[in-house]
Amino acid sequence: MRFIGRAVAPVLVLSLLTACQGQVPVSQRTQPVNPLEVTLRYHAAVARQDGIAAAVLMDTSGSMSGSVTDFDGQSRPKIEIARRAAIDCVRQFEDYSRKNPDRKVLVGIYEFSARDKAQSCRQVVRLGLPDSAAATPAINAMMPSGGTPIGNAMIQAKLELDLTGMSRRHILVITDGQNNRGYSPGDVASALSRIPEEERASLYFIAFDTGADQFNAVKDAGGLVLAASSGGDLKQTLDFVLTGKILVEQPVAPASR
Repeated sequence: MRFIGRAVAPVLVLSLLTACQGQVPVSQRTQPVNPLEVTLRYHAAVARQDGIAAAVLMDTSGSMSGSVTDFDGQSRPKIEIARRAAIDCVRQFEDYSRKNPDRKVLVGIYEFSARDKAQSCRQVVRLGLPDSAAATPAINAMMPSGGTPIGNAMIQAKLELDLTGMSRRHILVITDGQNNRGYSPGDVASALSRIPEEERASLYFIAFDTGADQFNAVKDAGGLVLAASSGGDLKQTLDFVLTGKILVEQPVAPASR
């Protein structure tokens, strides 16, 4: 697995939006075109294939420097717990791929935070075949700083998932804060729910040390929203989403959600 700094810049998103709008005949526009729906409907002209592709979006905003209780009762920085969760996520994909060699599985780890004029969502581990040994150093380099552009990160993840051509595409967001930059996650989730089903990506939110009710708009749009208040909760909830939803194993519901 290679690591690169490629990201879908806002300029590219706007270019895709303009191009896609031009493909809709004026005579067929019975109502104003929702820019988000047009953007999210864009996908590369790549061959469709059966398989799983997942983009894991990790919040690295400044609030992730705060601490919560970990699985052993000790207080640790949320970013440290999130790094461990991201590495564990890659390992679970790797194990699944090893046990199911006939199924193609891709996973990518992204960090999102608004830092000056830098890109709000950055690829930490390239969306590709899972390799935990190669992914670990990059994930451990994630540091908290800046604002919380959740919706913009969701848009980038959707566009990059489309490039894989995988039949099952998933976006998993782990965040401890409220969106305060760019599109709201509720608006993006709502737009995602209105595009053709075959073009959608399944959406999962884990509200880490924050109220899950602030993502009710995501839930109303069909996303799964769960809460995790500690390091132990995060692991249990992440395991439930991976084995019960994304990697299609029999789910074991977390004790508290």
